[in-house]
Amino acid sequence: MPTPLRALLLAVVLALPLASVTPARGSTLASSRLDPRLGASLLTGAPPIAVWVEFADKGETGPADLAARLAEAERALTPEARRRRVRARVNPIVDWLDLPLEPTYVHALEARGHAVYGQSRWFNRVAVRTSGPALEQLAALSFVRRVAPVELALPRERESQRGSADVAPGRVAEPTRVAGAGATQVLYGRTLGQMTRLNIPAVHDSGYIGTFVNVCVLDNGFNYFRKHEALRTIPVGGARTRDFVRGVRSVQDTVDSPANFEHGTATLSALAGRASGRYMAAAPGCNAALARTEEESSEKPIEMVWWAMGAEWADSLGSDIISASLGYNLFPDSAGTDLTYSDLDGHTSIVTRAAEIAAAKGILVVVSAGNDGQNARVGRKVGAPADANGDSVLAIAAVDSFGVRAPFSSKGPTVDGRIKPDLAAQGVNTYVAAANGDPNAYEALDGTSFAAPLVAGLAACLMQARPSWPPVLIIQALKATATKANAPDTLLGWGIPNGLAALRYIPDSLGVPGGNGPLSLRFAGPNPLRAGASGTVALSLGASSPPTRYRVRVFDASGRVVRDLASGTIAPGSSVSIPWQGDDARGRTLVPGLYFLDLEGAGRHRTVRVVVLR
Repeated sequence: MPTPLRALLLAVVLALPLASVTPARGSTLASSRLDPRLGASLLTGAPPIAVWVEFADKGETGPADLAARLAEAERALTPEARRRRVRARVNPIVDWLDLPLEPTYVHALEARGHAVYGQSRWFNRVAVRTSGPALEQLAALSFVRRVAPVELALPRERESQRGSADVAPGRVAEPTRVAGAGATQVLYGRTLGQMTRLNIPAVHDSGYIGTFVNVCVLDNGFNYFRKHEALRTIPVGGARTRDFVRGVRSVQDTVDSPANFEHGTATLSALAGRASGRYMAAAPGCNAALARTEEESSEKPIEMVWWAMGAEWADSLGSDIISASLGYNLFPDSAGTDLTYSDLDGHTSIVTRAAEIAAAKGILVVVSAGNDGQNARVGRKVGAPADANGDSVLAIAAVDSFGVRAPFSSKGPTVDGRIKPDLAAQGVNTYVAAANGDPNAYEALDGTSFAAPLVAGLAACLMQARPSWPPVLIIQALKATATKANAPDTLLGWGIPNGLAALRYIPDSLGVPGGNGPLSLRFAGPNPLRAGASGTVALSLGASSPPTRYRVRVFDASGRVVRDLASGTIAPGSSVSIPWQGDDARGRTLVPGLYFLDLEGAGRHRTVRVVVLR
């Protein structure tokens, strides 16, 4: 229900002549707000193009109004979202990103005939389709900051099927034999091998199966998730399904295009499926939310919009974990817009930025590394958002039943030298529920898509066991106890996790605010940072660490470097304080929005988010 003032403003905007929201400041202003890639689309008669229309603000009129809006956003948090943010030590608990889009801006676009088909409160923008002179008219609106093309995505490398689905009711294929398995073998059935590889049965035996942990799965569809024997017991509330492709709640289509709704069924089963004696997944006790953000039959300009909308929805629900078996490399909308290796720096692509923001809201994001390990066109590298910082977003590689890396599994490092992928799990001959309508059918599939939900499920079990741990400690436990913890590489990262060892892990101070870790970053000052206020970027290095080179930069939400703050060498046991007033390299106050302070040093990146206001 809008406030009386909001309703009045909305009525005034809609009643004004359309020209009144366009400043009479000439075409120079509009041109400065148009992305250069839109050049060809400005011509009369050019075909419509999907564009982001980024707003200049969220309608706040001053400090008092902003404070009131932030208070309203905090009251709107679900109990789950509040609990998650407190556990993750998110401070402040809400910020400018949590504010909704200003409705008067959206309605002003609609009044001009622009149908809004996607929106993002995190990036303060909406997606529309238009071309020609209308692009310049959009850019000239007083509340518009920038107009840029929406990313296009080529299809990801598809997973392959191994063998045929088991469609004989009640028939169970002989599971992988494990010496001394005993009753465990009977309980897990065909998944015993893929579970044992991560030592998950020992975690389950300790009483942790992900109970009450909320996991949001972003995928392409979930046919028969209420019918299949391994899926129908998963707690999925009626309000916890959303199809962002069709704009409906149902995430199934078993009639018109069932083949486009199968991949999510498979990943969901690897995460949370349960049919005692036949199938047992990594976190059979977790609660699930299902978001369809991918169109399988063809790739469209709005796929990135759907992914970001799904992540924002997961945040609003209070999800603890996002499990996403989707990734992107190329953007073939026009020449020069492909996502190249140089862009895999953890800050550039929109989908990576969305994953980073989700992590900043206290969500543990687990994604597949990608199936491009033999694809020379993309350099055999991981795709986005797998390039995001491994302290926040885990990218999962695939191994076979012997723990050997699958040739198709994408490699690292990122362009800035960080290790990727982060961890690995079985992604070859992985047993999953079949989405063919038979409630007892299973199949074996290959792909990092099926390795990622195994690790996401293990993380859910650890969250149940360690309810006070923020995601950074869950990640630390998984990496520190994995098979390659002492020698991580760019093929399997820190290796295959050991669930029981992670459960018994005693964390050190790395990543804990105020700790004595090898190299830490924090922002001391008001956040949001208003014009005229001053903050301090504080670095510290543990006494037991060697002298370390560092570099601190400021990135905007689009991944652009707006300020190179400082660089140098920090001595063991010392600290460095760097003043910053929310300005760019020329001393100009930055445009209001989200920015990231990035510390690079000791072969790693640490990031702190700061909201700049005027």
